[in-house]
Amino acid sequence: MSEDWADRTAQELVGRGLLQRGICLLLGAADTGKTTLAEALAKRAVSGKRVGIIDADIGQSHIGPPTTVGWAAVDDPQVDFSQLAAAGISFVGDVTPVGHLLQLTAAIVQAVRQVSQASELVIIDTPGLVYGPAAAALWWTVQQIVQPDLILAVQREQELSGLVSGLRSFDLRIELIKSPRGIRNKSPEERRRYRQGQFAEYFQNSKLYDICLSDIAVQPGHGVGDQSLVDRLVALRNGKGIDVALGVITGWQRGGDVVVVKAPKLDMTQIRCLVIGDVTVELPEE
Repeated sequence: MSEDWADRTAQELVGRGLLQRGICLLLGAADTGKTTLAEALAKRAVSGKRVGIIDADIGQSHIGPPTTVGWAAVDDPQVDFSQLAAAGISFVGDVTPVGHLLQLTAAIVQAVRQVSQASELVIIDTPGLVYGPAAAALWWTVQQIVQPDLILAVQREQELSGLVSGLRSFDLRIELIKSPRGIRNKSPEERRRYRQGQFAEYFQNSKLYDICLSDIAVQPGHGVGDQSLVDRLVALRNGKGIDVALGVITGWQRGGDVVVVKAPKLDMTQIRCLVIGDVTVELPEE
């Protein structure tokens, strides 16, 4: 049902010439059909152009692992979000924007900068934070920096009225879209299981690395060496500030001077920074 709604909506928007080029930002609460609509928009808009898709829904990521803003560029009208390999990721550090507004904003901006180099049109899917002062601060700041050409506000009733009224004070094209009936709200347990599955898939071919903490920078710089950091999710960042991969702390050596991290295969010589997140991940025993 939501797929039919998304395809009809995408066909209408593309037919009106609203997605020729530039940046399209989707806003809406959780379980309103944003991701399905983003995929339909990409399928409809990809004809004759390369479309960049940014997945900023850090709690239910489809492009890249949870806790990251992932992006990919596509030129195939049969694009399937679940099959898209991330061309790049930017670590936010948690599965919720709350308490991480600055990190999420920086990650979105970095993704836009990277994907725009290879795409005429960029579509940004977002998390469901749309209520209250924090949501207003987040999306007003994102629009001020990113300057989207089009904002699609997907709502069930009038829940985005406050957020949209503030955004309308800027010179923006905003389209209000009615969310389809019948979309079931996912339970917290369903969301948790989905994240577990995504992490398990991401780390399935990983190996262990010993990282000497005196050789790299650490963010944050406090608490390193504490055994409570075992199972903590981290980002492995290179000298250009790009997150090469995620890892999970598995232990310590030599009195805490060397941290053991499980991560996908990568060239550790390029890693210059270990970014410690706020999420623990329990990986399946091998």
